Amino acid sequence: MVKLERGAFLAGWYKSLALGAGPCSLCKECDFEQCRNEDARPSMEACGIDVFATARANGFPIEVLKDRSSPENCYGLLLIE
Repeated sequence: MVKLERGAFLAGWYKSLALGAGPCSLCKECDFEQCRNEDARPSMEACGIDVFATARANGFPIEVLKDRSSPENCYGLLLIE
């Protein structure tokens, strides 16, 4: 998502923002108060987006995982103005 955001920015869409899904897992130990990771982005859930409803409304498959062996769908969102 960060690469897509950068590509959009370099193409002239300077108001672009990438959002991930779920908790950030970029660092081994999180310093939430003073994050220094340039690739860190807020999650869709943290911004109040209903990821299940958004995915389904746009024709993407998404289901609650019943266990760790269930197939997973992972989504991101790139906002461009």
